[in-house]
Amino acid sequence: MSLRFLCILYGLLAAAIPAWPQKEQWKDLSPHATKLVTTEDGVQLEVLDWRGSGPALVLLAGLGATAHYYDAIAPALAARYRVVGVTRRGHRGSSAAPGGYGFERLAEDVLRIIDAMGLNNPVVIGHSFAGEEMHVLGGRHAAKLRGLVYVDAAFNRGDEADNGAYNAVARTVPAAPSPQPSDLASLTALRAFLEKYGGAGPEAYLRTRYRTNADGSVGGLWAPDLSIRQAIAKEIRAAYNPYNPERIRVPALAIYAVPNSPDDLIRRGSSDRLPFSELLPRALDDPALHDRVEKLFLLTRERVRNHEKWFEAFAERGRVVELSGTHDLIISNPREVLEQIQTFVSSLRQRR
Repeated sequence: MSLRFLCILYGLLAAAIPAWPQKEQWKDLSPHATKLVTTEDGVQLEVLDWRGSGPALVLLAGLGATAHYYDAIAPALAARYRVVGVTRRGHRGSSAAPGGYGFERLAEDVLRIIDAMGLNNPVVIGHSFAGEEMHVLGGRHAAKLRGLVYVDAAFNRGDEADNGAYNAVARTVPAAPSPQPSDLASLTALRAFLEKYGGAGPEAYLRTRYRTNADGSVGGLWAPDLSIRQAIAKEIRAAYNPYNPERIRVPALAIYAVPNSPDDLIRRGSSDRLPFSELLPRALDDPALHDRVEKLFLLTRERVRNHEKWFEAFAERGRVVELSGTHDLIISNPREVLEQIQTFVSSLRQRR
């Protein structure tokens, strides 16, 4: 299971963090309409509608993120497609329901959005944790979809055999630093820090991902109340034990974040590590450190290749693409991701 995914999951159990009012007024400039769509009694999900025409696309963000994650890339997609994004339950902008965080219920939420928005056989595009909802959609509801695009999201979460070896080496290689108090003085300061280590993402995404104090400083990641965080973590853990998703029965593309070389691992990162360019001179001057980086690179490649093999057996009509970048490929590699999506959707159009 991805180290970054585990950090987010465990972070759901952090101390309560109330939402503070924003110091300044701010307007989201991404050209979408915002709607609340009811998916069951008492549950409304935020839907961002970028409109557009052509084949329909549904965008799903990762755990802890909102549909605003796609604010930058969605307008480019809307030039060719009908595009909507969904913020799952328990996330900022949508209802913090007391339950319903298992993969089947989350996938059902997506189906309700598809019907409510009048989308005909969309391609579902998801990042990270969204892969779990997509597995259910592709396995049980193939007739409702044209295809799936997994953006660093197609992982065999039930196989942890390589964690021990990987973690042992990863601990010996310095990682990118955490933000310091000066980096949290404002969202502007936080953005500058994040841009050094893989990218910050769209403005609205930052504003929904982090909470802002009354003085404009950043108080940490936003999360729902403790009872909701506990429900999310409990249901997700239960869904992973055992982990046995059904094979998906629609065309699928899996894009993985994987470095091309040891230096690439430092400069551009991977699924499990942020880039840390300042480490490169040290690695070049220190043969022992360079050897550890090379070993971590080889373990990273092996880890991703194992997931790719699993996906190729899991997806009847699946295809794999590798891109050198961070886990947040939509932020670090937007042009390449956009090209892969367009190529994939075009191939589906030809088949129909």
